[in-house]
Amino acid sequence: MIEVRTMKLSALRDREAFLLSEASCQRWERAARFIQLDDRLRCLAAGYLMKHCLPGYSEAMLYTGVDGKPFLKNGVPFSITHGGDYIALAWCEDAEGVGIDVEPIREMDYYRAILPCFMTAGEIKAVGDSARDAVRIWTRKESLYKSVGEGISDFRELPEVLADRGRV
Repeated sequence: MIEVRTMKLSALRDREAFLLSEASCQRWERAARFIQLDDRLRCLAAGYLMKHCLPGYSEAMLYTGVDGKPFLKNGVPFSITHGGDYIALAWCEDAEGVGIDVEPIREMDYYRAILPCFMTAGEIKAVGDSARDAVRIWTRKESLYKSVGEGISDFRELPEVLADRGRV
């Protein structure tokens, strides 16, 4: 079963000291590189979620693959994301990979030029003029990409992700 935990950035704005007290030295140093408070909080919240949710997690076991995907050496597959007001972590002990993505919904004009870069013709048709549907399909594609890992250079090569399968 896939486990998911989220945190709201807006609820963390006055909690930086607490998140720092929970952070490892490596996470503290990583967060300190960010100038913007929200970026520091996202980094610290990601570390907090991993520390308190991932079985067998330690910062020393955290690595980054050549594609930038974080992984735990000999650990549980997981995926972490942040977008808009949310930071989310997904993991699954009995899977080879897992992916999660969150994105804020913008005006449809923002998506028009980029849809052909990551969606199939069928997905573009399904989006129509709906920014919500554009984000729904984008986050599904991104999650699928993250779960598969490396080796995909074109999101349009991924299977179409039009059908609802439970909670989205």
